[in-house]
Amino acid sequence: MKILRAAVSFSLILGGLYLFITGLWADTLDLNRSVYHRNGGLIVSIIAAVHVWLNRKALFSYFRRPLISSRKPQPIAPSERPSRRAFFAALATAIGGFFLGRFWPRKAFELGELGPYTDAGEFYHQWSKPGFTSSIGYLVQWGGPPPAFKEYPSAPTIKLPEPKPLGKMSLEEALQRRRSIRDYSQAPLSLEELSLLLHLADGITLWQYGIGFRTAPSAGALYPIEIYPVVNRVEGLKPGVYHYNVRLHALELLKEGEFGAEMVQYCAGQEMPKTAALTLILTAIFQRTRWKYRERAYRYVLLEGGHIGQNVYLAATAMGMGACAIGAFLDDHINRLIGVDGKEEAVIYVLTVGKI
Repeated sequence: MKILRAAVSFSLILGGLYLFITGLWADTLDLNRSVYHRNGGLIVSIIAAVHVWLNRKALFSYFRRPLISSRKPQPIAPSERPSRRAFFAALATAIGGFFLGRFWPRKAFELGELGPYTDAGEFYHQWSKPGFTSSIGYLVQWGGPPPAFKEYPSAPTIKLPEPKPLGKMSLEEALQRRRSIRDYSQAPLSLEELSLLLHLADGITLWQYGIGFRTAPSAGALYPIEIYPVVNRVEGLKPGVYHYNVRLHALELLKEGEFGAEMVQYCAGQEMPKTAALTLILTAIFQRTRWKYRERAYRYVLLEGGHIGQNVYLAATAMGMGACAIGAFLDDHINRLIGVDGKEEAVIYVLTVGKI
């Protein structure tokens, strides 16, 4: 019994440490929901209940004691008292750690040099400001424009129905009701609903001057964003990974299978990709924007991803569905799932959509 009590106590300590680490991790990454933290909490709760049961006699006897004891408190033996040396050592460690973290000289930000303490975002923001480098940028070789549309000619293609507006909700009401929805029913989307959702997200609304203008604004009308739906439940579609062919308004099947559980892992334990009807993976083909806008390309690409994300939110809300954006994900794993290299084309945004 002593061994069992010791094992349970040790497991409780490890479980508490695990909860602390996963909670800190979830807070740092601003995760919507982490299955690892939640399941860890359930396990620790069970271990805590077992610990209470094993020590129930000691607990009950403690509560049966009178609140005020007539016995004189026993003095603490000198050997059990913390020494002055240990106390001052702990105090010095705490004070030293505070001042070390607060005042330790960090490498100053220097434009043009990345160091171990450089904020890469700040570095890029400063470096990509318009200035002298922009005026001479046209002398630098940034390459030419890649194809305006990405297609998979050998993939099975499913033509989507013509998008028909539902007219259920005004734009003003959709903006008022827009929220991040993380709980979904198991009802599937219809193919018509998916068609309208993709069209409203980033579909072509006008062909002019040889350009397919879309629902989301794009710097220079270059449209670097591609959409890869990971389907869980859509009527008329097999579960799998698809590519949205915006030129044809069609889906191209890249991989057939259930990928909801894998997407939960790739989204750092957030459960929405498994419970939602589908997950939209947004990637960027950077050269579509880079060849023209050079050092500011990354700014414009991310702005466009945000425009499309808001379109998804408003479209889902207007259609009586829920959507939730995910920013914390494992880039390399998702890039491999959809078959892109992570450099010329890379995932920048993930959104889940489902019935509520």
